[in-house]
Amino acid sequence: MNEEKEISAYLDRIEELEDGSATAVFLLEEEDDEFREFTLPADFLSEDAGEGEYLTIKISRAQEKTQAALDEAQELRKNLEE
Repeated sequence: MNEEKEISAYLDRIEELEDGSATAVFLLEEEDDEFREFTLPADFLSEDAGEGEYLTIKISRAQEKTQAALDEAQELRKNLEE
């Protein structure tokens, strides 16, 4: 089953970092009216996204990549045992 979840997150601000990159700071509203803060590289934002907007973030499993990583780990383990 390939379930996808969507999160509605408030883009609070974009912070410029010393190295010239930028971080997008999001707020998620919790059940008790508190907020949880998380960041992503601002490069992940669409060009038209801006501070003060609610954005939808979609999360789904990357099954093929997960299986490839498991296969690679098994191969490495096998080679170490030989």
